[in-house]
Order: sequence, then C-alpha cells, then structure tokens
Amino acid sequence: MRLHLAHDAAAVWSATQDDDGWDAAPIPFWAFAWSGGLALARYLADHPDAVAGERVLDFGTGSGLVAIVAARLGAASVVAADVDPFAETATELNAKANRVRL
Repeated sequence: MRLHLAHDAAAVWSATQDDDGWDAAPIPFWAFAWSGGLALARYLADHPDAVAGERVLDFGTGSGLVAIVAARLGAASVVAADVDPFAETATELNAKANRVRL
C-alpha cells in the first residue's frame, strides 16, 4: 500500500491559509491516514469477505485509504466520496499509486 501523505499537519494546514491568517480551506483530512480509516482498513484486511464482490461507498474518504483497500480486496465497485476537492485529488493520486480504479 502506497499513500501520498503529509508528515506535518501544521505545515499543510498553514499552507491553506490566506495572507491574513484565515483558513482558506478546511482541515486537511485528506493528508493523513487517520485512526478511524486505519482501523477500517485493518478490519477489511482481516475480513476481505466483507467487501469481495460488493459495491462499496467510502463516505468522507480523505486520502482514499479505505476505498483503496476495498478495491484491492476485490470489491465489485468502489466510490470514494468527500466534500473537500483536495481529498478528491489526493484519492486519485493514491488510487493511481496502488493501481486501483475508484
């Protein structure tokens, strides 16, 4: 599994602020593998039958971690959804790095 992730939350978030210090973008949830996503990914890795052959919706996908794991485990189709346009780009890059289609 390969993911393009940030190493420093503060640096990524401050880069999205405008010149006055106001937030120009939401918290960069897409830049990290959060504990909830890691737990779901681990669960799926331990229980691949939960997604094999199924249609999967990863709602609030962030980096696309759970969606990518589901696709790699044989889900029939996977939709990775998020309201943050940066998450969409991060998910596309991560899916490509893992050779899966979402």
